[in-house]
Amino acid sequence: MKQEEKNLPLSLVSLIFGGLSIPLAFARHLVSLALVLAVLAVAFGYWGQQRNSKHVLMFTAKSVKRARLGLKLGLVGTLSAVVMWALWASNVLLG
Repeated sequence: MKQEEKNLPLSLVSLIFGGLSIPLAFARHLVSLALVLAVLAVAFGYWGQQRNSKHVLMFTAKSVKRARLGLKLGLVGTLSAVVMWALWASNVLLG
């Protein structure tokens, strides 16, 4: 019996959360939301990578790439949010 390929769970969510976390990190009062979205994107992307490594060739290549990209965007979003949070907290960015 041949296994049917399916989409990796939460791969699209990881991609969207990771992509949204970067521009939100640079919005004034949305830095904490950006950090939460970025951490969730990293968690979902990492979980997807772990699940893919346990079940090789079970998920489509497109969904695995989405999860990987979401993980990378989430890492960039986390870094951006932490840097902007530190800049706002230290009053370097006045406004």
